[in-house]
Amino acid sequence: MTDFSYIEFLCEIDFLKTLPAEALNSIADECRLKNLENDEVLFEDGEEGSSMFIILSGELVVWKHETEIARRGAGEYLGEMALIESKSRSAKVVASGDSCLLEINQQLFHSQLAPYPDALLAIMKTLSNRARENLKIFDKVESQMDVLGSRKGDRLETHVNYLMQEAGLTQREADVARLICEGLSDKEIAKKLYLSQHTVKDHLKKIYSKFRVHARSQLVSLMYK
Repeated sequence: MTDFSYIEFLCEIDFLKTLPAEALNSIADECRLKNLENDEVLFEDGEEGSSMFIILSGELVVWKHETEIARRGAGEYLGEMALIESKSRSAKVVASGDSCLLEINQQLFHSQLAPYPDALLAIMKTLSNRARENLKIFDKVESQMDVLGSRKGDRLETHVNYLMQEAGLTQREADVARLICEGLSDKEIAKKLYLSQHTVKDHLKKIYSKFRVHARSQLVSLMYK
């Protein structure tokens, strides 16, 4: 695939659509190809990571606790949380058939993506959707195994409520925090809660301070860990 084809391909990916041409060109020029054979492991759960990957062709299978939780194909991406928060991998990923990937390393991510909030917001929305998908899968597995107790979604809600109470969030701050975790922008939150964007930003500063985080992605990760 030529650099021109790379750019055309990258323009179709949600978190890259709004990037200026200069940033897209840099990504196309500087990222490297990674080829995987059938059953080859891309990374292991708990492994340290310094790159994210965009799938050009083929299919990758995501495993968590020996459970298949997702299959990702061309145009999808993996490994972004390792770059956003410098955390270890949260799942094992294996190729299902020969696959070709574009690797974006930490330096390229921070120089070409981090300066653009829309790109990070798109990634956060994808993370939020995946969290919901994963919960549905684990609910199904637990049901099949006749596991006692509340559903996974209920446990997550209890977990989130506990974190918010422990952090000392007010009801309004809790409302804002929940919408942040759903991937909404400041403007969208303001409209939904009938607040000004300035008020939303004030609530956001207090939420960050109480949770001791510095970015939306860190808050989302804390809620869904």
